[in-house]
Amino acid sequence: MHPQAWQKCLHHLQSQKDQPVFIMSGGDSIFDALHQDKNRVELQWGIWNDVFKQDNSLPIEYCIGNHDCWGFGQKEDPLYGKKYAMEKMDLSIPYRSFDKAGWHFIVLDSIQPKTDGSWYICMLDEAQFDWLQKDLAATPSTMPIIVVSHAPIVTAATVITDNKFKDGTGYVIGLGNMHMDSPRIVELFDKYPNIKLCLSGHIHLYEQIVYNGVTYISNGAVSGNWWKGIRYKTDNGYALINLYDDGSFDNEYINYGWNV
Repeated sequence: MHPQAWQKCLHHLQSQKDQPVFIMSGGDSIFDALHQDKNRVELQWGIWNDVFKQDNSLPIEYCIGNHDCWGFGQKEDPLYGKKYAMEKMDLSIPYRSFDKAGWHFIVLDSIQPKTDGSWYICMLDEAQFDWLQKDLAATPSTMPIIVVSHAPIVTAATVITDNKFKDGTGYVIGLGNMHMDSPRIVELFDKYPNIKLCLSGHIHLYEQIVYNGVTYISNGAVSGNWWKGIRYKTDNGYALINLYDDGSFDNEYINYGWNV
């Protein structure tokens, strides 16, 4: 994490004429817990919390990202995996839903351990998918829905930038770039026309796709190309999103002025 950049971003978004009601973190709140020891992870969360207390007055809702999960430590440690991140984010479970400003928000947990126990693959586990089906069924059909996931459910950008050509047989999308269970999620979404918007991060690229009546937006990253400048044509930034009662919305991706 770059604390000065994070401070500048917070000041910039809070200085907007139409000030946000709350911050929605798309995941990867800290730079990397996945491959670091506990001392380094604690240091990163300490920086995050200190900057947030000193430089922010807005409430925040969290979505867990792959770099928030502690994957370097012993699996027997009670804070291994998502537990440490959930403690820092004050979450009892890694996915949830809530209503705000006439919209129903669904926050998913994209990050799952692989079958061999290592981290990570982007998908919903069975318990979460079952919960999602029930949550959607229980939401009034007149209430617009916004879904937040760390990894994109539908994406074109990662197909272009992150595919790997293998053995002359074609392009293969990496397991960590997008949801591997997109077909069944989209099939579920098709049943609910009140799902209007899906937001994600993870790939550090800005894109907007409309598919089957749902708009899928990846909104870049505060860190840009992991503090190394612009990632392709996506600069360091954040999104300012306006939600309206009729289910429409505006999404503006904003460069907050950080020059790496």
